[in-house]
Amino acid sequence: MHPFRFRTDTNRIFTGPARTSVRPSNSPLPWQDRTNAKDESQRRLDVMERDEPKRRLIRDAKALAKIRKITQAQMAEEMGVPHRTLEEWLQFRRMPKSPGTTLIRRWVDTHRSKTTG
Repeated sequence: MHPFRFRTDTNRIFTGPARTSVRPSNSPLPWQDRTNAKDESQRRLDVMERDEPKRRLIRDAKALAKIRKITQAQMAEEMGVPHRTLEEWLQFRRMPKSPGTTLIRRWVDTHRSKTTG
């Protein structure tokens, strides 16, 4: 196979680091850690519960706009917010911060009394 023969009695000349055996560690990988997964799911649940009043308020605002037969652009103009921002709130892509929540709440309270009154 090779044109020359290896001598078996030669000393190996290797000055590199000694090879160590690589043993797998006993600690699980981050995505395998069950406690981390539980903490993450609990954190998500907490965020959902925290945002639930905002979700209800947004649902009420959407329903009221439908009853009044107005567009999102008209609704945004009445509230005084950009149309794109209101669109993202109504589609639950973003949750409004405190000032936005106050605007929605005031808009709902004002027009609910007009609609039912």
